[in-house]
Amino acid sequence: MLRRLGDLSLDVPKAAEYAVEVLAHLVEDKTLPEAFLDSVVALAGPDAGPRIVEGVRGQLKLPLQVTVLKAQAKSVFAEYFVAGDLDEALRRLEELHAGRAGHVVVKALIVSAAERKSRECEMASVLLSAMTKVYGSEHLFEGFIRLLRSVDDLALDTPAMASILTNFIARAIVDDVLPPCFFSLVPGKLVTTGRGKEIQCGVRALLELQGSSRIMNVWGSGAKQTMEELRESVRMLVDEYFVSGDVGEAVGCVRELGAPHYGHHIIKSLIYKAVESGEEQVRKSIVLVKALLAGDVLDHLQVHKGISRALLGLPDLALDVPSARPRLDSLVALAVQEGLLPDTFRSHLEALAQS
Repeated sequence: MLRRLGDLSLDVPKAAEYAVEVLAHLVEDKTLPEAFLDSVVALAGPDAGPRIVEGVRGQLKLPLQVTVLKAQAKSVFAEYFVAGDLDEALRRLEELHAGRAGHVVVKALIVSAAERKSRECEMASVLLSAMTKVYGSEHLFEGFIRLLRSVDDLALDTPAMASILTNFIARAIVDDVLPPCFFSLVPGKLVTTGRGKEIQCGVRALLELQGSSRIMNVWGSGAKQTMEELRESVRMLVDEYFVSGDVGEAVGCVRELGAPHYGHHIIKSLIYKAVESGEEQVRKSIVLVKALLAGDVLDHLQVHKGISRALLGLPDLALDVPSARPRLDSLVALAVQEGLLPDTFRSHLEALAQS
């Protein structure tokens, strides 16, 4: 690759930057000895060679708090997957000041999305494209190199990781996040056997057999559901539940939304509708919450968060529904009685009543 750098640069202007990431990876992985850097100038030429060596040494000596950065990035992504605010996610990523460790953030995004549903994978692809405003293409490139490098380990927790990564790479190439010649720049040992080879073949098949428009929908047309559409879906299923009383149907609808991290909004919407409608609906809301928890559709954290947000919005709700406070008090009492909330949760209402 170093000997062909001049020719590669004609098609890939950032070929030298990619070479830095690849060499840093190979030296870090002990595939190449660090002494190999002494021959880079002779191989790459007097113009690019010194810059490549300097870049690689900078990567190897970089004092990164990777664990902290990864945790902060995952927090940004979790909020993004719930709120869908692309601009806010980019702003928070800029504030991380990842610098040369941008690849850590890129990898964390793909892993976070892969652990969720197609909707989050689509959102991750959109964010990845927007992240070109925050990170250089070499960081995005290295993030995918790291993913290929660890795909076997990632597959232990996410068995479909190879096919997911195939889709992400194909979409990234179509979105101009990765260069079309991506695999010609990837260290050969990562794609000659096993899942790496499967991914390379899968990406090439997608690019050769399907048009760009098909790859833009690689996560499925339903994955492009907007937050407005998601909120409307929640409103409709809540309304339908209180009309039909069909718990199984409502649980199935929530599961089909494929948005477990949006569960708090479902709970909040359910509570507001119940409080607006009367005591009977309050009891029906508790029945549905129990069913959602029993079916592992939502977890207790989302339930607690949803009820807490309903409590915070009580003053505004009470303007339109004068009986909102006693009805919400009744709902919390029922939830505590059914073991959905801890006894201490009553203190939230007491503090609110004194405000």
